[in-house]
Amino acid sequence: MEQIRELATLLESGIEDYDEQMKVLQSERLKYLRLSMTNGFGTEEGDSKESWLLHLKQLEDSLGVRLKTLKQAILKSAESFKEPEA
Repeated sequence: MEQIRELATLLESGIEDYDEQMKVLQSERLKYLRLSMTNGFGTEEGDSKESWLLHLKQLEDSLGVRLKTLKQAILKSAESFKEPEA
């Protein structure tokens, strides 16, 4: 039963973290769209269109890693349930 509780806690924490990062990504996408519509990109590193695209890509990649990690935790936990209990 303890394994189930640990998995539930891990999943709850991971899902909350994932959802929070998704909100950040959505917010940043909206900022990018506003800048695109107003041609508000700068020419300096960090505020250029290319920098924004890289930033969005990094956020998307981070979400992918988080999701993959959650899936791996679920699979690892499922494997441990197959083992006979002592």
